[in-house]
Amino acid sequence: MRVLIIGVGNIGKQILKMTHFEKVYAFDKFRKDHIPDIHWLEEFHVPEDVDTVIECASPEAVKEYSSQILKSPVNYLIISTSAFADRVFRESFFEELKVSPAKVFFPSGAIGGLDLLAAVRKNIHRVIIETRKHPKSLGINIEGETTVFEGSVEEAAKLFPRNINIASTVGLIAGFEKVKVIIKADSSLSNNVHIISVISDVGKYEFRIENLPSPENPKTSMVTVYSILKTIESLNSKIVFG
Repeated sequence: MRVLIIGVGNIGKQILKMTHFEKVYAFDKFRKDHIPDIHWLEEFHVPEDVDTVIECASPEAVKEYSSQILKSPVNYLIISTSAFADRVFRESFFEELKVSPAKVFFPSGAIGGLDLLAAVRKNIHRVIIETRKHPKSLGINIEGETTVFEGSVEEAAKLFPRNINIASTVGLIAGFEKVKVIIKADSSLSNNVHIISVISDVGKYEFRIENLPSPENPKTSMVTVYSILKTIESLNSKIVFG
């Protein structure tokens, strides 16, 4: 597999450490570390021999580079799905995708149950996503527990753009208009907690996920890295679960 990784921060480094690729290109506007055996791009483009692009940078990167990526016949893995909370970008992206030779993948990231949501997506009436984090992870300073936001994915993305990937991924599956977001700050928490409640014609579902943080970056759940690795493995696997 010949890959282009956009963003070589905590997630990007973990992917490189835990997976062997035939060839690695990387682009990072804020590159700080020297990593051997990587072909660094000074300006963004998709090299002709690349078959897979992995975005693990930011929603801004998704918005800035997706048009170029969609012109190439690649597998495109998108991690920063909060970019799609922007309705104008979302509509433009999927319009371009209709005529694109690329294939887009949205790894599950920090949550589970997306296979079930995708299976019943046409029957979903309502999804409530409650995210609980330590105040520091939300950039605020309080003691105790308090609700800091309640509303739509689009509104949440404007206030907490780095904390809304999960809600955006669910919105892409179920429809953004069906998703309600609740964000709570709780100073007693050491781990991030996500509670997803789904009402549909075929059943009611509730998922509670409590993730351990990555040792290198407490703001990132380690399971996010494993989710990306699982998606990468499935690209060439003869057996795919979910």
